[in-house]
Amino acid sequence: RVVSDNGLTATSTGFIVDVRLPWYRSLPLSVVEIKSIELDGAAIDLKDVQFELNGQRLGTADLRPRTREFWYVLDSALLHVKHPALAKGSQHDVAVTIAVRPPYVQGFTRITRTQKHLVAN
Repeated sequence: RVVSDNGLTATSTGFIVDVRLPWYRSLPLSVVEIKSIELDGAAIDLKDVQFELNGQRLGTADLRPRTREFWYVLDSALLHVKHPALAKGSQHDVAVTIAVRPPYVQGFTRITRTQKHLVAN
């Protein structure tokens, strides 16, 4: 699963989605790609998304050069989405697609999409 069960948080500038690494081993950020995010069936422009891990925020396009920074399997990352504010307690369908390309499996890409019906905290 990619999206955590209680993984939707409303903010004044949009919302945050709590996501997990869809792989069984830790991976460098350089092999992780946020492919898409949807809210209630509407695609979110990835330019409006920042990836946060260990307190550091990056644009989704800025993950590729991060060869020495790892996403550990037990850690959540947060996707900060600039969007009209969601009401706390409102219900939404959230879908996130993440691709990983493990460096030790040449030519392999695993694409995982998770869609959940969540309540904004």
